[in-house]
Amino acid sequence: MLEARSSVRPYLICLALQSAAAFALLAEIGRIFRTLIGGLGVLHAVPQIELALLIGTLCVCQIVYWYRLKNVRIPEWRSIVLGHFFGFAGRLSFIFGGALFSLFFLRHAPELSSSENAIVLLPRIAMLLASLFSLYCYSLELERLANTLQFSAGQGSRKSG
Repeated sequence: MLEARSSVRPYLICLALQSAAAFALLAEIGRIFRTLIGGLGVLHAVPQIELALLIGTLCVCQIVYWYRLKNVRIPEWRSIVLGHFFGFAGRLSFIFGGALFSLFFLRHAPELSSSENAIVLLPRIAMLLASLFSLYCYSLELERLANTLQFSAGQGSRKSG
C-alpha cells in the first residue's frame, strides 16, 4: 500500500509533463495547420526559435514517456467515467496529429517525386514523424491510464457485489 501511494506523485508529475508537452505539440500543429491552409503551394520558412522549441518539446515528451514506462507504475484508481474521459482524450489527441500528417502528405506528396525537393523536405518529414510518434506515445499513456481506471473500477464493483 505504501508503494502504491509513493508512486502517485511521480506518476502525476510525469502525466503533467507529458500533457504539457502534448498540448504544446497540439498548439504547434494547429498553427502549422492554419499556415499550410492559408498558403497552399508555398514552402513556408520555420523560425529557428520555433524549431528549437519543437525539438525541445519532443525530447521532453519522449524522455518523460520512457522514464514513466520503465520506472513509475500507474496508480490503481477507480473511476469508469474518468477512464472513458482519458480514453477519449487519448484518441482525440492522436486524431489531430494524424490530420496534420494527412494534410502535409497530400500537400507535399507530388514534390517527393523530385529528389531535389525530397531532400529539402526530409527534415520536415522527420520532424512531422517525430511529432506524430510523440502524440502516439501520449495517446498510449492515456489509454493505459483509462484501462487501469476502468479495470480497477470494474473489479471494485464485482468485489462489493
